[in-house]
Amino acid sequence: MNTISAKPRKQRKAQANMPFHRRNKSMKVPLDKKKYSDAGVRRVTVRKGDTVRVLRGSRTGHEGKVASVNLSKGKVTIEKALLRKADNKEVSVWFDPSNLVITTLDLSDAVRKERFKNYVKE
Repeated sequence: MNTISAKPRKQRKAQANMPFHRRNKSMKVPLDKKKYSDAGVRRVTVRKGDTVRVLRGSRTGHEGKVASVNLSKGKVTIEKALLRKADNKEVSVWFDPSNLVITTLDLSDAVRKERFKNYVKE
C-alpha cells in the first residue's frame, strides 16, 4: 500500500496493512562495518541462521544466531536470548531489526553466497 500522506494515522495504517512481500524488505539489518565494509552493501534482509549482535535494549552486546523472523510482528528472536516468566517458563525475547547488526551471514542460499563470495570462510 503506497501512501503519500504525511498523516501519522495513515502512515501507521499503511504499515499495519502492508503485504508480506513488501514487509520482508522492511526487515533489513545493517552489516557489521568492520567485516563487510567493502562489500558494496550496507543492509541485508535478516534470515534465520544469520548471526547478529544487539546494539540497543536490555540485551545490548548479546550475540547469537537468529532463531526466527516474524513478518507479521516485524520482529526477530535470537537463540539464548530468553526471558524468565513468573511461572519459571523461559520465552524468547523479540527484537526490532533496527536494533541489531549482522556479524555473520548465513550463506546456505546460492544467490546470497554468490553475492558475498569474497567473504565466505571455507
